[in-house]
Amino acid sequence: MNRIISKILTLLFFFIFPVAIFCQQPTREELNKQKQQIQKEIEALNASLKVVQNDKSKVLKTVSFINNKIEARERLINNINKEMKNLDDDIYLKQIEIYRLKKELDTLKKKYAQSVVYTYKNRNNYQYLNFLFSAKSFNDALKRVSVLKSYRKLREAEANTINKTQIDLGKNIEQLNQNRENKKGALVSQGEQLQVLELDKKEKDQALQQLRGQEKEVNAQISKREKQRREINNSINAAIKKEAAEAEKRERDRLAKIKAAEAEKRKQLEAEATAAKAAAAKAKADADAKNKTDANEKAAAEAKAKRLEDDAKRAEQKSVTYNAETTITPTKTNYPNGKDRGISIFESTPEGLKFSLDFESNRGRLPWPVSSGNICGRFGIEQISNTMKIERDGMIICLPVGTPVKSVADGQVSAVEDMGEYKYVMVRHGRYITIYNRLGESNVTVGQKVNAGTQVGKAAVGDNGEGEFEFRVMNGSKKFVNPEGWLKGR
Repeated sequence: MNRIISKILTLLFFFIFPVAIFCQQPTREELNKQKQQIQKEIEALNASLKVVQNDKSKVLKTVSFINNKIEARERLINNINKEMKNLDDDIYLKQIEIYRLKKELDTLKKKYAQSVVYTYKNRNNYQYLNFLFSAKSFNDALKRVSVLKSYRKLREAEANTINKTQIDLGKNIEQLNQNRENKKGALVSQGEQLQVLELDKKEKDQALQQLRGQEKEVNAQISKREKQRREINNSINAAIKKEAAEAEKRERDRLAKIKAAEAEKRKQLEAEATAAKAAAAKAKADADAKNKTDANEKAAAEAKAKRLEDDAKRAEQKSVTYNAETTITPTKTNYPNGKDRGISIFESTPEGLKFSLDFESNRGRLPWPVSSGNICGRFGIEQISNTMKIERDGMIICLPVGTPVKSVADGQVSAVEDMGEYKYVMVRHGRYITIYNRLGESNVTVGQKVNAGTQVGKAAVGDNGEGEFEFRVMNGSKKFVNPEGWLKGR
């Protein structure tokens, strides 16, 4: 019994555990693609740093670029760590597979050797002839010939299986060695990136030293940005509040029209039911007034009265059923995974719901709003130094002034606001909103339908005289979320 349990546990270990490993880890192809994207990002940041790091008026942007480079470098090192974890798993599984193939090969060779020994001991042709001619009938002899052929084919199959197992074993050993070499390369790459990361941190320390000499100017710049952030947030909240009020009014008007139409229909049905009852009552009275001696006329009148009574009942039932079936309830939908998404006034129409679902289904695959530029400010709080920090509700992209900015998804323009130094465009996608801030000019109007790729404006001039653009995403809970999670890799 213990031996059986042991075999079962071994099988589970060999087949279930490896599957669990592969289900939890990204593939090497995915990791390589991520690595290439991060390396391109670091190269672009290095190019941007060369432009700004010697300009004392751009020290804050220099620190932000270095922070982004350090964050990207750490992601690259994490990527390499995942790659090594995958290689460790592959090496471990290859060792298990090689062990299994060796055991299988030993078993096959042993069985084949036994078969060869048996054949050698019974190689006398007389024995084969005796086996055939001892058959009791011709059909029995044919069966014995078939048995001999099957035995020969079995031996050939055993030999082929041994050859195939040897080939598989050789391939697995080759892949194992290749994985070991790849791991050595990954370890070297990890060491190199860790060294460069230390250099990046030293570069940041130098930039911070320069920043301390301009602390007053930098703090003023940060304060200005924070004031602008609060102003645009107040403007966005006011625009959303106004938009929601208008949407609710439209929905109320729509429901009022439906209710009015229902009331008219209900009134019509009730009138038809009343008329049918009156007609039935009149027919019954006419039938009762007929002379009993005229049996045929009386029967016809009674039949007519019965028919009209039935029509009156059906008309009354139709009115009652209509009243019960026309109760209006708010539109409620679920997320694609079945989770309750609650009620949103912006999904009360089929078009609004489609905008929401399309936006959700493209999470992580939306196109970038600009075709060039580098991220010079990420979503969230960036700690510049112990006493300085910058809070962002979107991501800042540094790019040439006048670069076209495009909508990332189908939707409808819900606000176009001029904030003085810059403009912003708000596009609604059902319950979601994308905001294109720091535009020098806008190319759309409120209420305009836009598609993914429609130009909404052009990048404005930033604080340092260079092009700058901010992209934001707001979810159905009216909260800003990291826009990078919605965009596809570049």
